[in-house]
Amino acid sequence: MKRFLFFLILSAVTISATAQERFIARGAESGELYIYSSWYGIYAPWGPPFYDTVQLAIFRLTENGKKLTIQYEADYFAEMYTASDSVMLPGFILADATPGVVYIRHSYSKDNYSHTSLWVSFDYGKNWMFREGIIGSKSYYSANFEGLVYRATSGGAYIGTYNSYDYAESFTLINDKKINANDCGFEECEFFTISLRDFYHTYDCFQNYINLTIDEEFVFGNISGRFPDVYRGGLPNEVYVSSWFPDWTYKVSFSTDIGHDFQHVYISEPAPPESGYGIQFMSDREPGVFYIIEDHLVEDDNGWHLKLCIKHFKDYGDILVGTYCHDVTKNYGKTCEAVTDLSSESCGADCVLLTWSEPESGLPVEGYQVYRNEELLNDELISETSYWDENLPDGEYEYYVVAHYEMECVSDESNRVIETIGGEICDDVIDLTSEIVNQNAVQLHWTHSADDLLVEGYQVYRNQSLITNGLLEDTTYTDEDLSNGMYQYFVVAYFTNDCDSIVSNIVEETIEVVGIEAPSSFPEGDVRVYPNPTGGMLTITCYRHCGLDPQSPENDEIAGQVRNDIHSVEIFDVFGRAVVVASVETRHATSLQSQIAHRTSQIEMDISYLPSGIYFVRVTTETGAVVRKVVRR
Repeated sequence: MKRFLFFLILSAVTISATAQERFIARGAESGELYIYSSWYGIYAPWGPPFYDTVQLAIFRLTENGKKLTIQYEADYFAEMYTASDSVMLPGFILADATPGVVYIRHSYSKDNYSHTSLWVSFDYGKNWMFREGIIGSKSYYSANFEGLVYRATSGGAYIGTYNSYDYAESFTLINDKKINANDCGFEECEFFTISLRDFYHTYDCFQNYINLTIDEEFVFGNISGRFPDVYRGGLPNEVYVSSWFPDWTYKVSFSTDIGHDFQHVYISEPAPPESGYGIQFMSDREPGVFYIIEDHLVEDDNGWHLKLCIKHFKDYGDILVGTYCHDVTKNYGKTCEAVTDLSSESCGADCVLLTWSEPESGLPVEGYQVYRNEELLNDELISETSYWDENLPDGEYEYYVVAHYEMECVSDESNRVIETIGGEICDDVIDLTSEIVNQNAVQLHWTHSADDLLVEGYQVYRNQSLITNGLLEDTTYTDEDLSNGMYQYFVVAYFTNDCDSIVSNIVEETIEVVGIEAPSSFPEGDVRVYPNPTGGMLTITCYRHCGLDPQSPENDEIAGQVRNDIHSVEIFDVFGRAVVVASVETRHATSLQSQIAHRTSQIEMDISYLPSGIYFVRVTTETGAVVRKVVRR
């Protein structure tokens, strides 16, 4: 039974639905795709056809399919009955025009009801944030705008079509009709849909639409549950249509006039279900570029694994650039990468401090073992990336580190470092002091070493990690842009005669970030600040009454319309400091380069010059003010 289930999960990537519910999505960058599928099943000790696990995984393909990385995985049998607001299980996948942003729509059961959940990732699918879990079946759409997500439902408390400009953090009702589409266009509320041979196109979320019938040469209809699908092209008015045909060929057709005329751009060899091959299409963001994705199961002594092949076409199918295949086996991409940046410092007359970084593979490391002169120093694994080797007699010592991964593999040896104990010892810095300046910065100060030898320079360490590039000649250093947390510092002096330097006294500071508070006098949803997070451009819109009394009779006729003007916008950092003060009435912006052309109910601001972090935007009209939190990526 498990073997059959595993095959169904893997084969699901080939089946299209009547909404934008796919197991593949184009990324925000050209040449980037995201795919959800199953990863591998390992035979249990009693042999096939039983498995001890089936991994659900999200793959990221880059370089037009040449490179495949596993961004996220979950054990299907361990998590299949877990409520989806606590554990993210891969499902239908979407991506928008923001680099790194991916969405997952997943159906699950909770409290004896079916639910639909939505998750979002801001780091290319590695970590996930729960957005909402709603009773019933809901559809989500996202494609060509940063942070714009649509939600559609035909029943329950959330009937109608909603949109969100803040990466699904909050939704606003658009109309009482439900979107049922395959792909999004280049304009807001533009969608494409195909049902059997009927093609639909709308610019207003299906308040109005055109309906065309596609010739059966290009679309056949439902073949054993495999429906046609439609995808937007790389330019406005371009669409692709994919369809299975009775001879089990998979054909892709292309139109430059929004579905009026089509021509074939790809026809596969026959691939009936018993062949074990699945075929899927996806267009790229670059005009004329598309992909044919083929998957099938391969069995070896360790069980079944997925073989995924990407065919990269350009010039609207005239040129096959290349085919890139990936055998996604149990240990795919999981090389036990070694530590490569081990370094050492003298920390006293008989002490060596070793520091290193986690390997760049991103795989979970269980711990490290440290070797001195080929002998193991720690029987138990250490989780820190530093080690103090103390009480050493005079002599020369060679060190290396080995990483142990949670996947039960052990890395090769790291680079080796050598330290010598003994010889001339130089005086250390003993009067290191610190103070917090500018709320999020620590300033360190010390005096020159008391040693008569000439000091060549200094290096500063924060939490046992070197934070200075090269040697400092000054005896003052400011560590800036710090987030919440506790920080320990010490300084090491270097001398021109190459004698051993010694760690200074250690100082400690704690950064505590405070925010800004301001009451909102507006109904929820009256003021929108988007996109959020933002890479630089910020749009601030005053909707509906925007501070006016919604109970006032003279406002009954304008409910739902833009009404009140924005007087000023202020942006504060997390410490409550004003970093932007922009007055609409005076057409003047202070502190930064923000420009607002005239008094209006919607403004755009460029805050790309602000450092990455959290900010608070205070929007003021003549009737009140409201504060919205914004993340500057």
